[in-house]
Amino acid sequence: MNTTDNLIPRPSHVALLDGPAFTLTLTARITAAHLAVPVAEQLATVLRRGTGFGLPIVEDTRPGDITLELVEAFDGGAEAYAISVTEGGVRLTASTAAGLFNGIQTLRQLLPAAVEGADSSEHTWVIPAVEIFDTPRFAYRGLMLDVARNFFTVEEVKEQIDVMTQFKLNTLHLHLTDDQAWRIEIHDPGSARNPSGMPYANLTAVGGRGAVEVHTAMPARGREGFYTQQDFKDIQAYAASKNVLVVPEIDLPGHVNSALAAIPQLNPDGVAKAMRTTAEVGWSTLSANLPATYEFVREVLGQLAAITVGPYLHIGGDEALVTGHDEYVEMVQQFVRIGADTGKSVVGWNEFAAVELPEGSVIQYWHGDFAPVVRQAGEGGSKVIMSPAANSYLDQKYNDSSPIGLQWVEGGPFTWAEYYNWDPAQGGLEDHNILGVEGPLWTETVRNNQQAYWLLYPRLVSLAEVAWSGQEARNTGDFRRRLGALGERLAKQGVTFQEAPDVEWAAKPDWPFTTPPSQYGTIEA
Repeated sequence: MNTTDNLIPRPSHVALLDGPAFTLTLTARITAAHLAVPVAEQLATVLRRGTGFGLPIVEDTRPGDITLELVEAFDGGAEAYAISVTEGGVRLTASTAAGLFNGIQTLRQLLPAAVEGADSSEHTWVIPAVEIFDTPRFAYRGLMLDVARNFFTVEEVKEQIDVMTQFKLNTLHLHLTDDQAWRIEIHDPGSARNPSGMPYANLTAVGGRGAVEVHTAMPARGREGFYTQQDFKDIQAYAASKNVLVVPEIDLPGHVNSALAAIPQLNPDGVAKAMRTTAEVGWSTLSANLPATYEFVREVLGQLAAITVGPYLHIGGDEALVTGHDEYVEMVQQFVRIGADTGKSVVGWNEFAAVELPEGSVIQYWHGDFAPVVRQAGEGGSKVIMSPAANSYLDQKYNDSSPIGLQWVEGGPFTWAEYYNWDPAQGGLEDHNILGVEGPLWTETVRNNQQAYWLLYPRLVSLAEVAWSGQEARNTGDFRRRLGALGERLAKQGVTFQEAPDVEWAAKPDWPFTTPPSQYGTIEA
């Protein structure tokens, strides 16, 4: 079977050509000029590691080279690309660096899986003669990482970006705050902007030491830590080099105990709450009748917007179970205006569709009443990110025997198939209403990247194809076959993945997934 049969996500158009295949040899070069050079460098890094070839980057082209070219006249949008492979060489074209970046992910998959490992010079690096044109269904294709309940270092976040981008995912949503912890530095703004005298440094001095604690995880307590504002800028810069946009979230007006514990002025009695590690939800809230509430939200969102490169600012809005409806509407109505005043498009979980949303707002649907979402999309023009829990929540156990994960979503089992067999255009929404698809990974039971990978893969790959490939192009049986070949690539990268539902993971000698899974099997197809 040739490698064009195993591409994930499925490209818009793939056609095998008559003629000999292309063989990458020791003398091959990568041709690129100007804005294409950074993408060429990333391709070279992967191929040099796998093949051991030098692959210098040059401007002139000769037979046997891989050519990356930016062209002005190109149909399909900013992320589209085309690949032409003949015996004489490989030509990858796009109108933007983002399109070229997507193309090199496909090019990696056209080569044997051994290219993902260390120097494998004994291999022959053959690509069939093929013509590919590809463009995404949705512009937003995301992963949400909950860094509040369990902290992930800057390097770990970068590692997550490295893996997710192979499948053309282009958005990383960071859930930065919750009841258990506060993960983003907020500077003291000075007395003019801080009339209430709030100790903003306490958000990380107190909240940064928080984490969730549950006894269904190993270890039971999550990790502590926080990002400086420079750390956050560093994550964004790295993400941008991989065609990934970072969306930061400050969850309001519920999920706020870490803020209430850090800043006494946010509490009606003026007394700071105690930090708590419980995994329970819905028990904390800001207060609508405190001026400090709005002063605080204005400062936090203002500082975060100032260091956020992308256009989106997520303000949460979910599970405010102890907030009265009128209070909720009063607060969230002001919060969305504060967010919009920063110049960002405000994003919120679907509960925030209860208020009048500013132009350009985005609703992230996860659970509950769909009618307000459809109404806001139709009448207000809000775009929608589809994250229905039963089809996209990556924190769910695969089945009862899974050693980590949660079990609160109805339905299941939650294998790759449940994440593949659905259409985001549902319930009255059409493609033009939908910004994209996102898979959230909540981390009540996750303690390191390998555990995170195990819950993510292969289910996140299913979501990647849902978000990229047209509905008419997707086929469950075909995807099952292609998915079965993916395990070797992930294993060579040291990425843990769920092999099959009946694997006894607790009996593995390297539990809880702290060593590279080179001995693991293939994804059950």
